[in-house]
Amino acid sequence: MMLTAVIVTAAVLGVAKVVRDWLILRQVRAAMEAGTPEDRVRIGMRLAEALGGGQSAAAPGQAPEPPGGEVVTPRP
Repeated sequence: MMLTAVIVTAAVLGVAKVVRDWLILRQVRAAMEAGTPEDRVRIGMRLAEALGGGQSAAAPGQAPEPPGGEVVTPRP
């Protein structure tokens, strides 16, 4: 009985993670399609950071962007 409960719990948590990741990727895709090329680069860099790509380096003489609160500019 205990083993069954552990297996069911693991399965539910696994499915929940897959659904959450799918929803996040759907939002990222929508933002990429709606944004300008600059927005796409910024989104890609944020996604790389989130996936473990490390800190993004700012170009020389350019201050790094503050985290969060970014606005995606829709294409005309």
